[in-house]
Amino acid sequence: MKPFPIPVVGLLGPGSQPADEDFAYLPLPRDIEGFDTPCLPTSDEVVHLTAAHRAIAELLGAMQGYTGDAERYPVLSLDNLDADNRALINQLLGEGEVSAQVKPVTGGRLDIQESVFAGVWRVLAYDDTEQLVGDRVEVCPIPAALWREARAFASAELTAPDTQGVPLMNALPVIEELRDKLAHPPSDAHVINFSLLPMTPDDLDYVNAVLGAGNSGVFSRGYGKCRVLSTALRDVWRVQYFNGMNGILLDTVEITRMPEVALAAADDLADSFERLQEAYDWLKGETP
Repeated sequence: MKPFPIPVVGLLGPGSQPADEDFAYLPLPRDIEGFDTPCLPTSDEVVHLTAAHRAIAELLGAMQGYTGDAERYPVLSLDNLDADNRALINQLLGEGEVSAQVKPVTGGRLDIQESVFAGVWRVLAYDDTEQLVGDRVEVCPIPAALWREARAFASAELTAPDTQGVPLMNALPVIEELRDKLAHPPSDAHVINFSLLPMTPDDLDYVNAVLGAGNSGVFSRGYGKCRVLSTALRDVWRVQYFNGMNGILLDTVEITRMPEVALAAADDLADSFERLQEAYDWLKGETP
């Protein structure tokens, strides 16, 4: 009888097979952030801050019944508050996981920070000399200045650089797809996923050159990280997701007024109203 050509291995289970040196798990995000109730003072400590109390009550009144309209929404100016009253507002709202920055076409800068209450945003306006000229709270899916200023800055005309001498694989079809969507804006968001396309470094460099740099950006540090940047083309956004090691998980272009990932949902806004009301009741000493 000829020898059996395949050896019989009697070991099974973990550790019985040779390790694959090239195998690795995708790293998970290291920081996961959720809602944290702000650390609030007692009602006796802040009873004298009547201006802040009035502002919070006015904000809650405006939020009642708000359903998430992206253009008409509650806005509360804090310009007339003194330092102590403003400090109480700061303590109440806290700092959430999403921030944004806008460079308006008229000059200056907007720094935007979501509070710990989703959809409740603090908007600080600075002039060209870095002086604070506006301080307000906006309750909305995202402050409209982000997409309005991005639109005002951008162009609806796509200009593609000369491709002579550039070894491209899939960049040109992507550019034609962008050109078509700019000419015929889609009713729903249109996504081009670079992570699923065989894009070479030259392809990406060429597409980035066509997209250009915009003037608005949104940054999330929640479950993983996300960056949403406007481009020099109207309603065209670059959306990138990162893992805990800052490696790109997903790289896309979205043609839409504002990518959905940056927006607070209607359910979030309703929940924020309830949580903010609870926090205000605590400040008034009405929480059991």
